[in-house]
Amino acid sequence: MNRQLPPWLEATQLQLGTLALAGQLHHALLLTGAAGVGKHLLAAELAQLLLCSQPTAVGGCGQCKSCLLVKAGHHPDLLHLQSETSLGVDAVRELSHFMQGSPQQGGARVVLLPQAHKMTEAAANALLKTLEEPGANSFLLLQTAYEQQLLPTILSRCQKWLIAPVPAPVAMQWLSAQTNLAVPDFLLSFCEGAPLKALGLLESGTAAEISTLLQQLSAYLRAEQALPELVKRLEQFGDTAALFSYFVRQQLLSAPQQAKPQALFERLAQWCRDEQQILGQNKNLALTALLLDLPVLLR
Repeated sequence: MNRQLPPWLEATQLQLGTLALAGQLHHALLLTGAAGVGKHLLAAELAQLLLCSQPTAVGGCGQCKSCLLVKAGHHPDLLHLQSETSLGVDAVRELSHFMQGSPQQGGARVVLLPQAHKMTEAAANALLKTLEEPGANSFLLLQTAYEQQLLPTILSRCQKWLIAPVPAPVAMQWLSAQTNLAVPDFLLSFCEGAPLKALGLLESGTAAEISTLLQQLSAYLRAEQALPELVKRLEQFGDTAALFSYFVRQQLLSAPQQAKPQALFERLAQWCRDEQQILGQNKNLALTALLLDLPVLLR
């Protein structure tokens, strides 16, 4: 097995590698799963295998010219498309032109498209023709944690590979080998079984911040935490949608019978939709309104 990959990805890598060597790999793969479960690692490893001149089912050889070019980040037959915001039509046209071209190294052409959900609708529509008529020996490796945001026409033309949440014992064993930091009990559940995300939160100090905020939210429900101070802390935290989603799920597990789960999730969905559009003072007001609603919906 390829020891560059975390252990939970090895079986999927072997399946994909076996299909690739047999010439049976679908030209458009969609790797799905929670953020931080390792989709990008799997896609990168598969890309190297597809470009390698001496591949095995468990990966590229690591020694040939193609493997060295991939490692250096300069392989002419590998295109990596990503964007901090949305992915527009021009980027997809570049992708389509690339996949229709001839490989410069005589092998395959591979496109990595992480965060495929960031494609605009126009970009997604522009991709359909390429998905229907790919170039010879060209492969498109899409990745997303939000497949529900992709157009049905895109989903129907890709072969989906789900990277499942990692079992807690496997994740804990891996995390323990990567860091000396103590892993909080809530962390893997918060990360939806995604060890790479958990490691990032640990090493950045964000896990400790999340722990403090969860404690403060619980104290607020007990009327032991002042609302203005909590709002101020939450304003400074990046991913309030994930924080509230986890907190509400945990509260519902221990909530009394009169809790209103449907209303809670509808209110939370409204916050998640609005969060990216809330700026400055408006965010303060929106957080205050959400926190005032929570005790009512949990009673």
